[in-house]
Amino acid sequence: MGKGVSIGVMSGLLLLALLASGSISPAPVATVSLFERRCASCHGKEGALFPERFAAKYRHESELEAIIKSMPGATALGADGIPAMVAYMRAISQQEPYIIWTDKRDDLLEGEIAPSGASLKASAKRKALKVERPSGNRWRIRLPAKVKLEEVELVAQHGTRRTTLRLKDSPYSHAE
Repeated sequence: MGKGVSIGVMSGLLLLALLASGSISPAPVATVSLFERRCASCHGKEGALFPERFAAKYRHESELEAIIKSMPGATALGADGIPAMVAYMRAISQQEPYIIWTDKRDDLLEGEIAPSGASLKASAKRKALKVERPSGNRWRIRLPAKVKLEEVELVAQHGTRRTTLRLKDSPYSHAE
């Protein structure tokens, strides 16, 4: 019986560790750069050639998913990347800033923003974090010691439109 209890306890601890370690992770695809490489030739940079009432026409996520899956560039997304592309298309069709977190290496977070002219600010526990913009749509943040991922909040602004992304909620904005 002692072995049964210890195996049960160990299984429970393992499950908790797996849940805790996998709760916050980057998006599976860099949607902005993928869109620019595979979709912009037909749909314009950052969706500039989308029809005027695109957002109104495709109100439901399932409709956007079906459209995305029918496009030639969708093969690069994989099943896990489709929701991130849906969120991106929703944001750009509504002319709202879009933020996506795409990578974490040690204390370095990296991601993308659209439109490229949008400003980006980051904070953790209401303290500003330094945001670097190495190129057009790319951003990166080096996390100070003792800052946890779930504390990071990103705010993008373009004109009067503002988008907030809390990493504890999702790796990309406009997630349903």
